Amino acid sequence: MKYREYPNRFCDDPKVAYLMCNHCIHRIKGDLSGPKCKAFPDGIPRDLMLREEHDTPYPGDNGYRFLKKEE
Repeated sequence: MKYREYPNRFCDDPKVAYLMCNHCIHRIKGDLSGPKCKAFPDGIPRDLMLREEHDTPYPGDNGYRFLKKEE
C-alpha cells in the first residue's frame, strides 16, 4: 500500500503533518532529537518527510524505502 492511500494526511490542524514515517518499519522511535530511521540515522530530511511517499531513491537513503509496518 502506498502512503498516499492513507486517509487524512493532515490532522484537523493543517499545520500538523501526518508523516508516512510513522507507519514505516525502518523508523527509529524514542529519540527526542527528531525523526530518524535506518536510511537516515542522523535525522530524516525535512523535504523527504513532507513528500507523500518514499518509494523512489532519495540521496543518502542507502537503498531503504518506505515499507509499511504491520499494525
